[in-house]
Amino acid sequence: MSKLSGQDALFLKVDRPHAASHCTMIYIYDQSTVEGQRLGFREIVRHISDRLDVSPVFRRKIVQVPYGLGYPYWVEDDLFDIDFHVRHFALPKPGDWRQFCILVSRIHARSVDLARAPWEMYVIEGLDNIEGIPKGSFAILTKSHHAAMDGTAAAELTWALHDIAGAQGRPVAVVPDRPTASPRRPLWGPLDTVSRMLTDNISASARMARPLARVLPKLAVAGLRSVARSVLTPGGGAPRTRFNTNVTAGRVWNSVTLDLATVKQIKALVPGATVNDAVLAIIGGAMRRYLEANDELPEKSLVTLAPVNTRQGGEAAASGNTISMVTFPLRTDIDDPLQRLEAVFTATSESKAIQDGIGAEDLTNLQKFAPPATLGLAGRLATLMGVGGKGPVILHNCMVTNVPGPNVPLYMLGAKLVYWCGVGPLVDGLSLIWNPTSYCGKMFVSLTSSPNVVPDPDFLAQCLKDSYEEMQALAEAAEKPVAKKRAARRS
Repeated sequence: MSKLSGQDALFLKVDRPHAASHCTMIYIYDQSTVEGQRLGFREIVRHISDRLDVSPVFRRKIVQVPYGLGYPYWVEDDLFDIDFHVRHFALPKPGDWRQFCILVSRIHARSVDLARAPWEMYVIEGLDNIEGIPKGSFAILTKSHHAAMDGTAAAELTWALHDIAGAQGRPVAVVPDRPTASPRRPLWGPLDTVSRMLTDNISASARMARPLARVLPKLAVAGLRSVARSVLTPGGGAPRTRFNTNVTAGRVWNSVTLDLATVKQIKALVPGATVNDAVLAIIGGAMRRYLEANDELPEKSLVTLAPVNTRQGGEAAASGNTISMVTFPLRTDIDDPLQRLEAVFTATSESKAIQDGIGAEDLTNLQKFAPPATLGLAGRLATLMGVGGKGPVILHNCMVTNVPGPNVPLYMLGAKLVYWCGVGPLVDGLSLIWNPTSYCGKMFVSLTSSPNVVPDPDFLAQCLKDSYEEMQALAEAAEKPVAKKRAARRS
């Protein structure tokens, strides 16, 4: 048996019937690259089944220690059935983008069955009338509980389904031989429960000692200074907005496709800025437009929460969570897009300096080694921070989680991957999440929210397009003098 870390277990504690902690990845494939006949559902299921052993997570389920007094365990799912986990849908005609967004939202809204291995896949056919997507394409949605894997791990696991060149290509990830021995469900009596409670809580406290000793002095110097400015001062924190309300059990989702080369041109407008800075500035412009159109734009800048991958180079990414959290202002208080990008760059540079100074790995370890007895309270506190906008201080208004993908085309059974993006988990008080992903020269920026918060996701997506195009025009205007100089040198 293997235990979940404190950070993994926390995602189980924050689960609510209307707001479960699962993530969804969306992949769309062009069938015109397949040799011979179109792929059938059973052929896709066999392919998925053949590559499940890239991680033991796919065949294991989570078992809780009685009364939540110890860390949960991974055990073999003795009822594992590939046909339970992989399901088949087809869009009705005409098979357009709006229909696809509605189906994605409905699938994502349903909780993962934690009595089984905590993942599901959906093969969706009938994508026949979507701009930029070849007719006859199909999609695969992978949904997994956040306790099993973070966004980076989910992406890397799903790459195991792909080859890097056509039908006879080399798999992206090596699929190991399946182990002969598998952990079975433990049988716990009263003495076992007490023993595990003492062992997990005492050992967790001991493991926390080192990262805590490293972090506290640095927090005293840098982190607490930042917290004091944002939380303890009058009017501190983020402004209260519609995005800090409770969510319903429904979900809305949409995405916008950007040109990655253009995003890089935009970030070049400010020396030293990164692609992530450009994306944050574009999202900030979109949220400014959306709130302004609803007469809800606050004078203060909106603030985003952003997960940071702290996984070390040699650390396996096939399961679990290795993330820390930072916050950035989106500078929605600035109308000029160039000035907004400059302000975002300044803010992210300062936050990164604090994060590096404190040590992202140590911050992650504090969550990983949290004693089980504290996780239930921590889960409740996490969901109560600003429930319904009623908390004393709002710390952030949305989340932006960026997952970079490969720059080379990927294939599954010869079908070329042409689109991939994510759908994020929501909690009460944090009801909007942006998921930028990049792949093969494109950036796909998706938004996930609740219908009571964003009843018009198409309009919010249009705001993102408008913000991108405004900054694209600035980048192209800045590029013209440079192009003229290059032409003059060549002549």
